[in-house]
Amino acid sequence: MNFFRKIKDIIDRRKAIDEIYDDIKNLDEVLLEKRLEILNEIATPKFSEIGLNNWNGKYLWFSDFNEDGLKFVVEYNVFKGFGGSFSFGICYDFIPTISSQKKLTYHRTDKSTKIIYYKRLQGWQKSYENNSPINPDKISTVNEEKFRKSLTNVVENNIPKLKKWFDENETIEQNITSLLSEIKNPPYEIGRYIISFEYILGFINAKKNNFDFAEFWINKHFENRSDEVGQNLILDKLKALKKS
Repeated sequence: MNFFRKIKDIIDRRKAIDEIYDDIKNLDEVLLEKRLEILNEIATPKFSEIGLNNWNGKYLWFSDFNEDGLKFVVEYNVFKGFGGSFSFGICYDFIPTISSQKKLTYHRTDKSTKIIYYKRLQGWQKSYENNSPINPDKISTVNEEKFRKSLTNVVENNIPKLKKWFDENETIEQNITSLLSEIKNPPYEIGRYIISFEYILGFINAKKNNFDFAEFWINKHFENRSDEVGQNLILDKLKALKKS
């Protein structure tokens, strides 16, 4: 098995090198203004089909908050080397993040929309995990023709997957199940999530008035982080929520 994997890796890397040479010969990078125009033309209508009716004019598409305070989000991420892909996930109206000034920032407006429960498209995540140069969910910005073609393919291939994930995570209870599964089998990541699954579970439990569990998960989030100020800030917030 390892032998065949090595052969596949050699082939993939050869394909990646060939593609780089081809890109160099045909380089006419799609710059920001044109990129946004094409994203709006191709991606915006497709994302609206799965409930993401809002576009911020740049790289975010999102739904309205549902009755549980959940908003579904897709974000275009720019890569080094003339490319990009999409991440997706959930923004919560009841979960703040910690700013660089050590203040709690909520994400309740269109302008402040942020992916808090963060996921990558499946092909991108797998290439990341396997350290593979082949990413089937990569969108090329080498030239307009390649950008349009790769964007169309990636969006159309992933719309059913995105819809399925959104449908499976519409409620607080579904989120708890998914987050516990993520903690049990964490996706490959370099470094540490700034907003961890444990952090999200902390605030979800606080919303359900399960404050012992809320404190447990927040302490888990900070367990290997040197951020006593941030930890105390969150724990004080939980105490305030408990009293309210």
